[in-house]
Amino acid sequence: MLTDKQQRVLDIVTKYIREHGMSPTLEEIQIELGVRSKHSVVQFLEYLDHKGYISKGRGYRSIRLGERITASQLAIPIPILGFANAGRPLAYADEAEMGSVMVSKTIVGADEKKYFCVRVHGTSMNRFLVRGKPLADGTVALIDSSFRTVDDPNAAYLCIVDGAATLKKVKMAGESLYLVPESNDTVHSPLVLSGDDHFSINGKVVDVYDFS
Repeated sequence: MLTDKQQRVLDIVTKYIREHGMSPTLEEIQIELGVRSKHSVVQFLEYLDHKGYISKGRGYRSIRLGERITASQLAIPIPILGFANAGRPLAYADEAEMGSVMVSKTIVGADEKKYFCVRVHGTSMNRFLVRGKPLADGTVALIDSSFRTVDDPNAAYLCIVDGAATLKKVKMAGESLYLVPESNDTVHSPLVLSGDDHFSINGKVVDVYDFS
């Protein structure tokens, strides 16, 4: 079992290696960790080396991930909280948990509690790409719940309309609100909401996974 600081150092090393293909320097770990002394960094690394989480070499950028690094250290279970239609909003947002998806810590960062997943049902967003992957029927969308308003008109959002969940782009035009599909299925068209509709945004789609 690692302390919070030891886990933080391991996360820094793991993320850096995965993003850059090489290990960080002592100075880079020190800056990211926010400590005054390299000696503290050395002590953390020696402990992680002793426990098998990393392997320390003698050269520059010579840290390697150790044998004890497993999916449980590199990923976090993010719950699937039900279905969201990529069509008309017919799947009610009751947050019935349907298992979880192991998501890399490099994706969700330190604040994993703001994330959850929904399973996509329907084809109205099957041409919309998230990190190069289509938001297709049967996929699982990762939602960042910290987004409660539209910050990007080209992003997809988890919208709740009269208690039902749907995934769409959101467009404002004057006093009108449109939920816009992006599909190769011509049956889908924008949904125009009225002032009587109960509408909210429960998060932004930040990644998508296909387990088929």
